[in-house]
Amino acid sequence: MTAVAMSLGAAAVGSAFGPTNPFQTGIALRFSEMPALSQPIVRFGLLIAALVVWIAWTVAMTSRDVGTPHTKSTAAPAATARDGVLLALVLVPFIPYVYGVLRYDWGFNELSALFLVAGFAVGLVAGRGLSDTAAGFLKGMEGVLAAALFVGVARAISVVLSDGQILDTILHSLASPLGGLPGLAAAMLMVPTHALLHVPVPSVSGHAVLTMPVMAPLCDLIGISRDAGVIAYQTGAGLSDMLIPSNGAVLAILLAADVSYGRWIQFAVPGALLVSIVGLIGIALAR
Repeated sequence: MTAVAMSLGAAAVGSAFGPTNPFQTGIALRFSEMPALSQPIVRFGLLIAALVVWIAWTVAMTSRDVGTPHTKSTAAPAATARDGVLLALVLVPFIPYVYGVLRYDWGFNELSALFLVAGFAVGLVAGRGLSDTAAGFLKGMEGVLAAALFVGVARAISVVLSDGQILDTILHSLASPLGGLPGLAAAMLMVPTHALLHVPVPSVSGHAVLTMPVMAPLCDLIGISRDAGVIAYQTGAGLSDMLIPSNGAVLAILLAADVSYGRWIQFAVPGALLVSIVGLIGIALAR
């Protein structure tokens, strides 16, 4: 459980509030007709505060992890210069990818290509040949085959609802009542609205493309800034990303960690609610 919180939970929080995340903040700002990195001080402050809250929650709950008994740890060997090069090769692809997303509308195909090249570079620097690296790559894919099936099924649900034009009806029924509420109250209620919509639309980028062309003009109508509307999307959809069962990646990670979905929900929901308070404060500051 602790390992899942440090990986899945932290990634969801960081992705939700990351000012440079092209799949959430970047796309939401673009479809809200806002400049990239709008209100950077507020956004970076939210990221730091949200991570601090999630880390504090994880540390506080660590003692309650009664899963696999602890085993005696062994001392790890000291890091070498090659280890530093390997770490750099893993991180380098993010630089051209973020630029490509913001400038050339890159997507998952380009991301996959960059990490495929980086993976082979890591293998070669680590002293493995091309054939050995390719064999290791295929061996690793065997472990995520079941996870890939989960992702495919979850994606199928989203495709059916989208192509059947069911999502438009759901979005209209959830967004319309907000127009008659006071500005700040409507902005706050956008958070659970996005959370509900994220169940049938588990893709954060697809969620932004679907909702922000509606929510951004709604922000103008109720008298709040579009930045507040984007933060409401980040809080509602971004944090829900680690909770909803229609997100195949969540089920895949829980399967790999041998943690049941019910047990994860008991752990993650209170923590996500605490982090969402940070998002609500951000909405009030940005309005």
